[in-house]
Amino acid sequence: MGRAPSTPALLALVLLLGACTAANPSATPTPTPTRDPNAFNVTALLDLSGARAPNGAPQRDALQMWADQHSSWTPRVKLKIVDVASSPAKTALERRREVVEARADAIVVGVSVDYDDTFASLVQLAQVPVLFTLPIPEPATRGGGWAFALAPTPAQLARSVVDDAAQRSVLSSSILVSDGSTTAIIERIALTAELARRHATANVVTVTAADAAQKLRPLLPTTPVVFLAGTPRSYLEAARTATTGTTLYLSYLCELSDVGDLRDATPFAVWPGSRWVAASSSGASTTARTSFVQTFTDRAGGPPTSVAASAYDALALLANAAADGIDPAAVRDRLQSGTFAGVATTYTFSPSQHAGFNTGDLVLLRYVGQRSSPAVR
Repeated sequence: MGRAPSTPALLALVLLLGACTAANPSATPTPTPTRDPNAFNVTALLDLSGARAPNGAPQRDALQMWADQHSSWTPRVKLKIVDVASSPAKTALERRREVVEARADAIVVGVSVDYDDTFASLVQLAQVPVLFTLPIPEPATRGGGWAFALAPTPAQLARSVVDDAAQRSVLSSSILVSDGSTTAIIERIALTAELARRHATANVVTVTAADAAQKLRPLLPTTPVVFLAGTPRSYLEAARTATTGTTLYLSYLCELSDVGDLRDATPFAVWPGSRWVAASSSGASTTARTSFVQTFTDRAGGPPTSVAASAYDALALLANAAADGIDPAAVRDRLQSGTFAGVATTYTFSPSQHAGFNTGDLVLLRYVGQRSSPAVR
């Protein structure tokens, strides 16, 4: 008779047999997000942290204000705000994630992007409306059937400031200051093209935040027109030395806190923006526009920028287009089929025009006080 197996050997045999006979476990698929059939999901990509300018806080406040005021809207606009932390890579990643994984019905992009052919192709692949609240070129020229520009294009902004500058000085005596930021490069290209169209050669001064004051301080007192491309943080120290006789043309994207930092130079600093965020335009404004400016100021502790007004309009445009159904293609078709009166401007879109800002509402603004709204120049 053979010897019975020891207890440890018997236990090992049982475990081995069990492993051989157990059914293979099935992989659990990643659950698909459950859709609320009564909700229209909108994701806003903003820079709420990091160094990229402009900061997205004013847009966040405007978006949230619209969502709070229209909580009973049908279909319900379900707003999600994502901080892309001033990262171009994260901007692209989160845009894709929100469309593919979170199943957003529309995207609001409130950050600076280089809207080239590659970026335009990525927007097309999303197959949902993507609304841009900062200036980009006319999307339709790049086959941008899903992209909508709510801000003026860089070319429209350049034309606005150069029109004004041409009335005040010989353009050949102006200088164009640019740093290496995305917004500055975009605006420098547009301003250079606009000056060339008028047979003027741009006198470009390239600076960094470290050397801007040293390079610009000797130039400003003797230069009648200075175009500061991009958000003005790099130029603030030098710009404070501007004197009577010099006009500083700042970016559409400048934050009011930056302009306020110019202190004594503020009478000489102007920037393009929507006339409807200006205090001097409130008398001719619609009730909705006046209410927006006042409510935003009360909630945020300061007046809105033109960009904040466009962010508010982004949700209003999308909600209006989704009122008869949230199918992405149908929403896109409704967006590009007419006009919409917003608080920043009256937008007009068509299949061949996806930059909708009415340039008749584009004016030069000036700063009139630390806690007050800007005024039309």
